[in-house]
Amino acid sequence: TQNGAQIPLRELADISYEPGPMQISGENTNRRVYVGVNVRGRDVKTLVEEIRRKLNAQLDLPSGYYIRYGGAFENLERATNRLQIVVPVALALIFVLIFFALRSLRQSVMIFMAIPLAAIGGVFSLWLRDMPFSISAGVGFIVLFGVAVLNGLVLISSWNELKAEGRAGLEERIRQGARRRIRPILLTALTDILGFLPMALSASAGAEVQRPLATVVIGGLITSTLLTLFVLPILYRWTETRSLHRPATGAIPIIVLLAVGMSFMAPASLFAQQPAAGLSISLEDAVEIAVANYPKLKSARLEIDRQQALKETAWGLGNTQAFTGGEELGGGNGGVYTIIGVQQQNIDLFSIAPKRRLQEQRVALAETAMNLSEAELKRQVQETYFASYIAKNNLLLYNRLDSIYREFQRAAQVRYEVEETSKLAFLAASNQARLAAMQKEQAAFDYATAVQKLNLWLAGDTLYTASETPEGKWFEPLDAGEPDGEHPLLAVAAQRIKVAKAERDVAEAALKPRFSAQYGLQSIAGELAFHQFQLGVTFPLFARPEKGRIQAAEIQQQIAEQDFRQNRLQLEAEYRALRQQYRKWYASWRFYQEEALPLAREQMEGALLAFREGAIDYVYLFQNLQAAAQVEVNAQDALGRYLQSRCRLEYFLRSGQ
Repeated sequence: TQNGAQIPLRELADISYEPGPMQISGENTNRRVYVGVNVRGRDVKTLVEEIRRKLNAQLDLPSGYYIRYGGAFENLERATNRLQIVVPVALALIFVLIFFALRSLRQSVMIFMAIPLAAIGGVFSLWLRDMPFSISAGVGFIVLFGVAVLNGLVLISSWNELKAEGRAGLEERIRQGARRRIRPILLTALTDILGFLPMALSASAGAEVQRPLATVVIGGLITSTLLTLFVLPILYRWTETRSLHRPATGAIPIIVLLAVGMSFMAPASLFAQQPAAGLSISLEDAVEIAVANYPKLKSARLEIDRQQALKETAWGLGNTQAFTGGEELGGGNGGVYTIIGVQQQNIDLFSIAPKRRLQEQRVALAETAMNLSEAELKRQVQETYFASYIAKNNLLLYNRLDSIYREFQRAAQVRYEVEETSKLAFLAASNQARLAAMQKEQAAFDYATAVQKLNLWLAGDTLYTASETPEGKWFEPLDAGEPDGEHPLLAVAAQRIKVAKAERDVAEAALKPRFSAQYGLQSIAGELAFHQFQLGVTFPLFARPEKGRIQAAEIQQQIAEQDFRQNRLQLEAEYRALRQQYRKWYASWRFYQEEALPLAREQMEGALLAFREGAIDYVYLFQNLQAAAQVEVNAQDALGRYLQSRCRLEYFLRSGQ
């Protein structure tokens, strides 16, 4: 009261207990009510979506009221938004680092294939353990992607080292690299798996965060490791094989294909850009394309058609003449009128058969000439095809040597800078590297020239290159017996004899008589229906011109016979010489293939190994490398000469078949 006295509250108000909120909260001047939900056995996101779907269907909120989902779901949404940025950035950084390590876009993409392979294992492991996707699982995928690419990087780096060392054969390089890196790859994957295993099996506080992360990493490492060991060698072999078939950066210099595309018209720009690669083609397909497209063969086929059309000129029935006219009679009598008359002159019946036989022989001559052109075209295509194949092998050899010498030049420079070797050794390494680069450039031009010559015979718009290895039949011994005498060149010469004989028969037919006939319908003194006809024969009374033509035809026949003998003697002499050349180069190629090349490769590998171990210096290393490289160059030269002699020998033996 005003004077300080106290009175009971019940005197002023009614007091009672009523139900109400235990706590009143506000946010941004709005009253807020919390509803807490615990989740077990399912992920938060699907639960919230189900709650939201049911509330939207069954709950009508008054104006001004709204529902917001927070807590773990809100954290999940924020983390998901961050992961949408972090994951692409992480993948891009991983790819950039791989590219900087290998400096090859193709190989970087190959290693990047481990990421989807790892993701498969991570998703499968979550499904196998009945775990939902969570933030920790997303972080586990990021960790997994970084670890998974290491296996591919280790494996491809090993293959690249073997390639730089000049190890022969793609298959052998893949096997050796896999054997050298299988243990580090398995140990790396196994240690990571064992390290995450306690987290995956944890049941203590915080295990709900640890288990998804560890499960993703373990499952992804298992699948990525296994699939990398099987899939990556297949992809590497496929890409390396395509790089041999289709020259590209790192396997064949840019200068090769650009030189072909520009036809050597702008040599200063050969190193500036790279045109589309050529299409690899087999020898049989190249021959088939050349036979179908080469203009000279098309012209030969048209010549056959032209001679076929000229067969109709053998029918020498002369010219037909139609006429009318009249004659006056004296004494006022009616004249003689020819109402209509028909006359056929110069009927050469005796020349029809000789002329027809002559034209048939000319058709046969055109056919044999086409067979000769086709045989020569096949030989040219085979020779240029194998020349392109040998040029490609030489380019790959010099490319390998260039890589080796460049690596040693860098190593020599480092050793010279730290004063571990003399300047003379560094200069020797630099000079050898420049020499190898020049030889590689020359080999690139040689290969471009060979490809251009090959495509000249194919006469198409597509750029073709030789396949990696010709068919095995070209390396089998050829039975070089005696030729069967049916070579198209002899067939053409023999057919010219027949044509000359037929021309002589036509000239002799000119001595035989020719006929003429005439018929007319006449009117005499006004009377109709009088018929008039004449039959005549003509023959050369003075036959010296015809006899001169006959004599000239006989001489032409003798000339054709002598040409045939000359061609046969020349072919036999060339064949015997070529057979000796074939046997010589076949023996030489077999020597290099079976003896010299294995020793040269062993010499090169031994020299590289001895140099790494410090057993020899640069001088002995370069001497051994040069000797081994020269053996490989000589082997390619022997192979090219053997294939060339074989093509020419088959031209003599089988072109008549």
